[in-house]
Amino acid sequence: MLDALAPPGPTPLLWRSLSQWGELLRAGELEAVLLASVCPAPVEGMAWLPLGRWGLLLACRLSGPDSAAAPPPRSFRFLAPPLAAAPALHHALQEQQLAAITPLDAVAASDWLAALLRGDGLLPVPPSLLQTSPWREAALTAVWPWEPLVERLWLLVPQELASQAAVLAMAAWLRERIAAAPGLAGAGTGISGPPLLDEE
Repeated sequence: MLDALAPPGPTPLLWRSLSQWGELLRAGELEAVLLASVCPAPVEGMAWLPLGRWGLLLACRLSGPDSAAAPPPRSFRFLAPPLAAAPALHHALQEQQLAAITPLDAVAASDWLAALLRGDGLLPVPPSLLQTSPWREAALTAVWPWEPLVERLWLLVPQELASQAAVLAMAAWLRERIAAAPGLAGAGTGISGPPLLDEE
């Protein structure tokens, strides 16, 4: 989603809690943070800019002619980032009450794919992710969740930057990218379904 928007920053890749992101913003190490799977909460000196939402599928290693027609067996487990980094996603998965959640600290796609290829994992992902490398080459199966899973995306920025033209333009550009991301229909996932949900 961030391709062509800005070069990668020096911040090392790892999962952080909302408070940790706020500390990096207040220290001036970052100018903005793109967040998903969090519930907006007051962060001192920060503003939340809504970017939209998209539906999630469950990527797994199922195979067979009927693999995309129904949810996977309940012996599977959900894979998710650590609770502190994705509390809203954990809450949504817990509400389904049908599979245990295994949090992973890994940030590299290869580590997540290795966990999926063990054969008992379900990873909530936006359909567009499965079209990118190395996910596309893994030939994963995408199946419907038992209940709809929706991920909301936000831009967290210092309050003093929230009204600047450059920040507003970046937020608008991200909204367009999110709105244009493939929905469940025609996403190359082997299943069809409704388009992405519109933002409320």
